[in-house]
Amino acid sequence: MTKRSREECGDSTGQNIQRRIELPEDLFCPIMERLPLIDVIRAKVVSHACNSSAASVLSSDSHTRFMKSPWLILPPKQLGEDGYTSMGRGRIMNLEENRVYDLKKTTSDLVSEFGCIGSSHGWLILSDHKSLTPFLFNPFTEARIQLPSLKPLFGIGGIEEGEGDDARTCKILCGDDEWVTVWKQEVRQSFVSKAFLTAEPTGGDFAVVLLCYYNNTEEVLYYKNGGDRSWIQFCGLGVPNFIECCDIMCCGNNLYVLGPGWISTWDLGGDRPEKRRTIEDFLPEESFERPNFFRYRDYLVESNGEILLVFRFVPENNSGITAEIFDVFKLDLEENKGVRVETLGDDRSLFLGQNQSVSISTKDFSRCKGDSIYFTHDTLGFHLYRGTDMGIYSFKDRKVSPITQFSSERCLKPDQVPRWLIPSSC
Repeated sequence: MTKRSREECGDSTGQNIQRRIELPEDLFCPIMERLPLIDVIRAKVVSHACNSSAASVLSSDSHTRFMKSPWLILPPKQLGEDGYTSMGRGRIMNLEENRVYDLKKTTSDLVSEFGCIGSSHGWLILSDHKSLTPFLFNPFTEARIQLPSLKPLFGIGGIEEGEGDDARTCKILCGDDEWVTVWKQEVRQSFVSKAFLTAEPTGGDFAVVLLCYYNNTEEVLYYKNGGDRSWIQFCGLGVPNFIECCDIMCCGNNLYVLGPGWISTWDLGGDRPEKRRTIEDFLPEESFERPNFFRYRDYLVESNGEILLVFRFVPENNSGITAEIFDVFKLDLEENKGVRVETLGDDRSLFLGQNQSVSISTKDFSRCKGDSIYFTHDTLGFHLYRGTDMGIYSFKDRKVSPITQFSSERCLKPDQVPRWLIPSSC
């Protein structure tokens, strides 16, 4: 191909590309209506005209339900010869479209390198295992928002990566002279077990909440955007009977912290969190028991303004085939007790996993099943990487069905488990 012909195709100059971008907006919309959903989202960052046209297309009746539908982020299918490096790209599935896309290589590489500690309001919360510096990342637009480092707060003197046969490990200097060897993939999860946002971050008025483990106790950390660029520690969670936290969530300006047999509430309306109260023994003892099952995870989730507690049970002899049970209770703050929930309603479903737990209405989503819990594999211990721990639990028949054809895929890396991405906007 000659230089002239290459230029006519837009292969060698930026001028022709710029001319394409400056096409009238009324020509962009018909083009974008034919593109896959994820490409329309990505086009928003190309130019002002593209952003305006993409926003118009995405707000149309034919796209709105796809935009608001839950996405499922899936890790790469295989590892390299070293048993550590991911091969291929990560994938993302739109539940309403029932369509799977490959992540852009830059996005897939970023998630693989830094590792995800949470997802919230359509953003991923990533963290570098070397510096323990988290940041927010939008997988559609590739926008990034940097957060303060956690390393000084955790009292870490240094992190050294292994070499040769030990390349998959690193050493962490805890205290003055104690070096601890861990897998690289586990560094982030060794300190942060959950992370979420209080609001969609593009407006600037948001905060980040982390559930962490260090100094032999659980702790909640809070960072408010626009403040003094530092993490605030929630004092009072380290007393003996509060040493273990199961989950955290926000509802309005209130933060709820769930522990074994107790729940505490905090006010996030001011510059610093303020503790309101702690409720203990609000559930009968039999609520935590199931014959031949053990309690696997506890979740907090807001649903139509109500606070739900979800207890997840798995069989004691589970060999990999999912046969799980979920018990749900509604928190009655006036009576200081939990009330058993027998049904979520035909138009309501919950999404649980290594992400911010979310409740959605299924009225606008033909492929989302009502009165159901969508759950993913969210335990990071190597011995539980079964990969079949993902499905849809129906309250009507008390059975589990697969989410997709990917439900049987094995989780290959501890920081790349499937997770839900529920957008508030894009």
